[in-house]
Amino acid sequence: MKVLRLLSGVAIVIVLFASCNSAKKTSQDTASGRKKDPEAADAASKIAKMLDKLSTDLVSATTGKAEVFRTGEGINITFQPDFYFESNSEQLTPDAKNLLNEVSGVLNRYPYTEVFIEGHADSSGNQLKNKKLSENRAKSVALYMKSQGLVSDRLAIAGYGATRPVESNETPEGRRKNRRVLVKIRANEKKFLASKIQVASK
Repeated sequence: MKVLRLLSGVAIVIVLFASCNSAKKTSQDTASGRKKDPEAADAASKIAKMLDKLSTDLVSATTGKAEVFRTGEGINITFQPDFYFESNSEQLTPDAKNLLNEVSGVLNRYPYTEVFIEGHADSSGNQLKNKKLSENRAKSVALYMKSQGLVSDRLAIAGYGATRPVESNETPEGRRKNRRVLVKIRANEKKFLASKIQVASK
């Protein structure tokens, strides 16, 4: 019996040792695989540089009238309704149209990006109406950008109402910041890497 217990113990140790070695090898292979993929790293670097340049161009185009923020995924532009829309309306103001002309002009130079437009509201008033208004405002921005040359398959919209606040709705300033249109710009990696810019640089 002692011999059997000893052999059983040795077998367990061997299995554990083999399992550890296997896990270590898999981990090393995965890390090695990442290191051996320079094409993916090069593509990511090119996309990041393109988005950095686009961000700079958008900052120049908006001249401080909208908040342009470079994120890990792309670029966010926040438009406050006080400047962009008539009160309790989805109608764009003349100032908004002038600024969207500039923004659309920049985006037309970067056709390998996608634009997702979100409408948001504060928590005051009827929430069903707020959600509908937030959606209509996002739609107004999208339609105006389309009129300035952005193709439909680059544009998508959503209206979230008061479900995604960025500040407390307990103060007038918080409610003002929650009433916003957020434009998210992301790279279409496939289109960008197949674009004339990339083909020419090979």
